[in-house]
Amino acid sequence: MADTPKKDKAEEPKIDIPAEDVKKAAALILKPGYVTKHDLPKMVELPWATALADAVTQHFLNDDDDHDPYVYFEQFDYAGGDIDSIIFNMDVIPTRDKALELLGQAVGEKLVTPPDHVESFKG
Repeated sequence: MADTPKKDKAEEPKIDIPAEDVKKAAALILKPGYVTKHDLPKMVELPWATALADAVTQHFLNDDDDHDPYVYFEQFDYAGGDIDSIIFNMDVIPTRDKALELLGQAVGEKLVTPPDHVESFKG
């Protein structure tokens, strides 16, 4: 079976994020420390959520001299196979595990729990 040719980055359409969405997301990144699809419903679309995370990062790098949050974008999967995105401030939410938990609460998803017979790899 032949490999499917990969699209060139130049072929991907540029996603324009409205300034008001960047402003709203930036404010949420500062307090409470994260933004989800409940705040900006277009985040259900992965390309849009990724572009928003990039736009928010650029906002803090170029347009906000008063704040320097550690902005991080992540997708998590939940029980039942649902996948949701979160953009969060690692200065407020210091771990991916906490972001996973907060996102699940925010969007009403249940965390995936391993079966009882699976041992933890925590050291």
